[in-house]
Amino acid sequence: MKKLLKEPLLHFLALGAVLFAIGILRGDAAQPSNNRIAITPGVVERLLEGFRLTWQRPPTEDEFRGLLQDYLKEEVLYREALVMGLDRDDQIIRRRMRQKLEFLTADLVESIEPTDEDLQAHLDANPNLYRQETRISFTQVFFQERPDAEQPRSSALSMLQYLRTTPDADPEVLGDPFMYPAAHRDMLERDLLSVFGEEFTAQIVELPVGEWSGPVTSAFGLHVARGDALESGRLSELHEVRNAVYRDLVSERVREAEQGYFEGLLSQYTVTMEWPDGMEPIEITGVVQ
Repeated sequence: MKKLLKEPLLHFLALGAVLFAIGILRGDAAQPSNNRIAITPGVVERLLEGFRLTWQRPPTEDEFRGLLQDYLKEEVLYREALVMGLDRDDQIIRRRMRQKLEFLTADLVESIEPTDEDLQAHLDANPNLYRQETRISFTQVFFQERPDAEQPRSSALSMLQYLRTTPDADPEVLGDPFMYPAAHRDMLERDLLSVFGEEFTAQIVELPVGEWSGPVTSAFGLHVARGDALESGRLSELHEVRNAVYRDLVSERVREAEQGYFEGLLSQYTVTMEWPDGMEPIEITGVVQ
């Protein structure tokens, strides 16, 4: 029995029942049924809590009297506006009401805590979304390409020999001026691609660690480069990406619940559509052509 109660499917069935009950009642709430206004303890607590959150203190008697008077004014005018149909054909009100139903759905879904098994299943189904990217550390000396194609390559090859025989040389002061520093640490492969281009990245990840090599070609010119460290990409363990998996799984469940709720409500309606002259009809779910 305990295992059954933990099943997500059972949770969503219960969620669906709650949402459909709300849907059935929505017609009764569309307009006030009588002229009685009940100020319940819940209303009082909500007014008090709202004041405390805003002003960091409880209201005085006069302030609380003002809160109640404002609540009554809002409630009476809201009811009269509904009776007069002022909520109809108002795009802002329609969007707000839609949002409130969507927030209700989201709150109910988010109250169902995913288990470790749920999170692991989501990770297993989407491994590449949470893959640990390749990280690269390297040092480079830049040579700008000029009309004489041989000159920068010759300079780069000479620099390569110099760096291989001079371990204490400072790459920051060698080569041509460059907008980026000589040393790059823990650079994600995607960032390397965006800065230096595909050709440079493909060559850098293949460099032997600790050895000057080149020249390597980039979108900017030529580089003599040394691979300093390479951490190859890999699939993630759950403990490394738990927060991201949790966030994505809950978001996915919310989307599925909202869509299921909408489809259930839509099934209670008959929707017909007439197309303008000259417009080719297209198939739309739930619409009778």
